Formats: sequence, structure tokens, C-alpha cells
Amino acid sequence: MSSDIQKDGTMAFQTTQRPSQVEQIQGATLMQDLHTAKKEQSEHISALPPPPSAPYTVFTSSHRRLLVLILILTMLASPLTATIYLPLLPLLATHFHVSIQAINLTLTLYIVFQAISPLLFATASDSFGRRPIYLITFSVYTLASLGLVLNHSSYAGLLVLRALQSLGSSAVLAIAYGVIADLCVPSKRGAMQGPAIGAANLAVCIGPVVGGWVALGSGSYEWVFWCLVIYGGSVLVVVGFGLPETARNVVGNGERKSPWWGRTWWSLAMVWRRNRRPSKDGSEGHLDEEKTGRSETPKEQSSRVKQSFKMPNPWTAIRIIFWKDTALVLWMAGSPYAIWYCVQASIPPIYKDVYGFNDFQVGLAYLPGGFGTVIGGYANGKLMDWNYKVTARQIGHTVDKVFGDDLNHFPIEKARARGSWSMLGVYLCALGGYGWAINFHAHMSIPLILQFVLAALCTAFQQTFNALLVDIFPASPSTAAASGNITRCALSAVAVAILQPMVDGMGRGWYFTLLSLVSGGGGIITNWLINTRGMTWRHHRLQINNLN
Repeated sequence: MSSDIQKDGTMAFQTTQRPSQVEQIQGATLMQDLHTAKKEQSEHISALPPPPSAPYTVFTSSHRRLLVLILILTMLASPLTATIYLPLLPLLATHFHVSIQAINLTLTLYIVFQAISPLLFATASDSFGRRPIYLITFSVYTLASLGLVLNHSSYAGLLVLRALQSLGSSAVLAIAYGVIADLCVPSKRGAMQGPAIGAANLAVCIGPVVGGWVALGSGSYEWVFWCLVIYGGSVLVVVGFGLPETARNVVGNGERKSPWWGRTWWSLAMVWRRNRRPSKDGSEGHLDEEKTGRSETPKEQSSRVKQSFKMPNPWTAIRIIFWKDTALVLWMAGSPYAIWYCVQASIPPIYKDVYGFNDFQVGLAYLPGGFGTVIGGYANGKLMDWNYKVTARQIGHTVDKVFGDDLNHFPIEKARARGSWSMLGVYLCALGGYGWAINFHAHMSIPLILQFVLAALCTAFQQTFNALLVDIFPASPSTAAASGNITRCALSAVAVAILQPMVDGMGRGWYFTLLSLVSGGGGIITNWLINTRGMTWRHHRLQINNLN
């Protein structure tokens, strides 16, 4: 009986202990998970995420260099079309029998469509892909330029065609930012962005020279528009044959096969030629065979096509402006651009009235600023990548140049804004000094040198913080760049509108001093907020978007 009792007792003991052992195992597992989570959370900012299964891009360095050249050609469109038109204003007023004020309306309309175009096409490029939008915009641009050549008598036609020309050319910069984000990891974007933007800024220099030279030599505006037809058609051909699809929602890192509309015309011609040639076994080739590209299941392809054809929402680019973190970035990118616009607008009256320049010499007065934009853009591209590496080293982070860094846990705001304090100090002094040098009739070399300095700094600010804007919106870089375009156009319109009344009321010295306090002083406050609160506000925005 005792043994039975002992046996029963043992059995009873075992049956009552079994649940407690399970609970102990579960409890130990839970404690281990909590300990691991706390450890990961404490080391989150410096710990590297597990490497992804594929590199950030499969495009080779030589291929990316070729794409940079194509991007430079496309990015010439907007500044070239805007500046080559300026010497034609008197000719157009005479030819169409209207006043200069009526011709100036074409400039206003051009600026309006500069803001509208990226809302439509840049956001569409994030959904449908970069390549088809490039082909559409340059087709519109070329046809509008041809229409301007053929329009001999209609002032209304001039307005409409000039608006269409702006519509086709003004989105290319925002789309180019998207291409750069598609191809380059954040730590190397400056190396690609700097030369592209620096070279594209050459159009600011050569546009007025080409326009004036052609108009002076021919005595007609038509040959200027013929130049734009040739340029637009040439770029359309280059993009058609040389620019593959890069949008990451369409081709991923470039490894995924692109739909037919995302392939270059050369690639389609080769596939068509192979398709017509029978294979060794007598069967015909398949249209979707490519040397590169991972095969997709029908379900994957259907899902991707549905995602690619998601209708773009222009309101998305406007909504970006009202987030706290992006509003700071937009101010740092947009206000220097507006200031440089004011400096350019002030050049003709300053150098004519103060220094007695003729029309040709006034045109040459634009060259120092043009060279400043080119050199500033190139040098700042190198500086951006160096600042990224220094910031990563300061926090003990190893830069991943193959797979790309996880910016959710990297202080990209500090990396991009690094060095802005010293540039803001020089910017404040140069802008105020420019106004007072003119006010006291200093030697002409002083304002010309200050134009060079201001152009370089304004280009650096715009380039750096546009890159930051793309960094913090990795899923829709062109849409983010479009919001930057809206901000620049709005600030520039306000600044130019108050230019002459303010100069008449307070003089050039105090006017440019006021601009330096508003733009430079506001930049100091904004830069401090970006460094101290930018990352926190970015995470807050992402949390709200995830909840929605």
C-alpha cells in the first residue's frame, strides 16, 4: 500500500509538476527575448542591420558614368530654355506687335508651369518609372519648340506653346534626383549628384550667350527655337536608346526584368532581331528573354504591374511641405535659390546704372555667377560624401557601400548639414557685402567676385538639402524633389516681386542686408533645428504614416 501510495504520490507529483516545467521554460524563453530586445535597442544606433540578400544596385560604375552624362543632357532643358529666351524679348515684342509687358507675361506663365510640371510628372515617375516619363516630357518639349518655330502671328499661340515648353522641361531635375537615388547608396550620392548638377548649371551661362548670338546673327527669334528643337530631339533619341528603367518599384536594384516600355530602344531592337531569327532547334525566341534579369512568376509580375500603375497623386508633393522635418529642409534648399534669383534679376540695372555697362558687358557680368554654380556644385558633391563618412566614423558606424545604409537608424540630417555653419557665416557676409559694395560704388571686381561666392554657396545649399530631402523620402524621391521645386518657385516669385519696390524704398545696401538676415539668419535657426530635432521629427512623421 505504501509503495502504491508512494507510486501514486510520485505519479501525482509528476502530473502536477509537468505544467510548472513548461511554464519555467516559457518564462526563461520570454526573459531571454526581453534581454535580447533591450540589448538590441541600446545598440540600435550603431549596430548594423543584417545585410540584405542583394546589393543596392547591379548597375556597374561604367554604366553609372554613362547615365550621368545622359542625366546632364536632360538637366540642361529647364535652365537652357529659361535663359536662352531672355535676349529674344525685344524681337518678340516687335514681331507680334505687343508691348514688352505683354511679352513678360510669357515669363510669368513659364514660372507657373515650372511649379506645375513636377507635380504631374515627377510624382508619376515614382509610380510608372523614370524612362516613360522622360520620353513623354521630351516629346512634349520638342513638339512645343517646333510649334514656336512655326507660330508666326499668334500671341495667344506664343503663350500656350511657351507654357507647354515649360511643362515638358521643368520636371527633369526632380526626375534626375530620383534616378540618382535609384542608382547610388546614400554615402555615394554626392559623387554622382555633384558633377551632374555642376555641368547642368552651365546652361545658366551659355543660355543668354547662345540666345543673344543667334538672335544678333540672324535678326530672328526662329533660329533660337530651332536650336531648342534640335536639342530636344537629340535628347529624346539619347534617352530612347541609352537610358534604361531605374525606378526601384519597377526594376528593383536593376536585377529584375523591366517591362517592354522600360527597355531601351536598342535592347528592344536586339530582342526583335533575335525573335525573328530561328534558334538551333527551330523554335523562335521569346520577346521577354534578356541576358540579365531574374525571372518572375506570373503572380509576382501581376502584383508588380499593379503597383507600377498606381495612379500618382500630385497632392502628395504638396503635403510633404507641411511636415516639420521637411519644412526645415525645404527652407534651407529654397531660400538660397530665391536669393540667387534676386541677385541675377538685379544684375542688368546695377551694371548699367552704376557701372555704365552696355548690353554685351551686362551679359558677361553673368559669367562669374555661372562659373560659381558649376564649381560649387562639383566641389559640394565631393564634400557631401566626405561629411557622410566623417559622421559615420564619429558614431562608430561602418558605411555599407554595397547594400546601402539603413537611414532609419543613421543621423542623415547631421551628415548632410555638417559644415553648414561656416558656409552660412560666409553667406551672410557675402550677401550683405554685395549690397553695400554696389551702394558705395566699389570697384566692379568686388561685386563680380561676390557673385561667384554667392552662386557657389547657394548651389551648395540647394544641392545638399535637396539630397537630404531625397534621403528622408526613399520610397518617392522624385515626389520629394517636386515639393522642393514648388518651394523654390514660390520663394523666388515673392523675392523678385518685392525686389524693385524694396530697392526704391530702402536702397540696395539695406535691401540685401535684409535678405541676408532673413535667409541667412533664418538658415542659422533652421540648421540648428535640423541638427537637434530633425531625426526625432522624421521618426515621428514615419510613425504617423505607419498608423495611417
